Amino acid sequence: MTYDIMKPGERKICIELAAKAFENYDFFSVYVPDDRRRPRFLHSMLGVEFKVNTGLVHFLTAKENDRIVAAAMVRAPGYRMPSVRKYLMSGFWKNIVIGGWNNVAAWVDMDQKAGLPCQSLGGNTWFLHLLAVDTSSEGKGIGSRMLNEGIIPFVKDRSGETLSLYTNSEINRKFYVKNGFKEFHSQQFSYGGKSFGSWSYKMDLNGIR
Repeated sequence: MTYDIMKPGERKICIELAAKAFENYDFFSVYVPDDRRRPRFLHSMLGVEFKVNTGLVHFLTAKENDRIVAAAMVRAPGYRMPSVRKYLMSGFWKNIVIGGWNNVAAWVDMDQKAGLPCQSLGGNTWFLHLLAVDTSSEGKGIGSRMLNEGIIPFVKDRSGETLSLYTNSEINRKFYVKNGFKEFHSQQFSYGGKSFGSWSYKMDLNGIR
């Protein structure tokens, strides 16, 4: 596989890949329970995230035979979230129309609170905001290779000392532990009568060659 910074013409492919990968994540079904609306919401939400963060975060790709099979979004230390105005100008209002005001507001609140433990780490800590693998390539070790051959070297080359992330998925917990991350915080969220966990992980990059 080859790893590179996402090119402008690849953004649409990466958005569609990520939207499909996250379609069956439990916590998205909590906030957008309608099976018909959820794919549209994910595509719209990711489209906004990619657009509003252009030039602010690093978008990475993994390719196999020139086909994108994984995409990632990593934030460097000092990242500042774009303003509400910039989000609205980038199409965030469409997320509200599709998902419903209460659902989207609750999801945004959860996302911000879930990210606080990683933000509290301070220092030269990078944040893995997104890692998605093409659904047709799952189970082939591509996620692990993207992490260890693509993302981690990219962060280390920029003097990153710690890589952090949070996940709401039990399957992802096992994945990140398998790849050397350590859990350092856990919390519970609930919405619409359903509860789910949120777990924060970090990896010390100083000892990795």
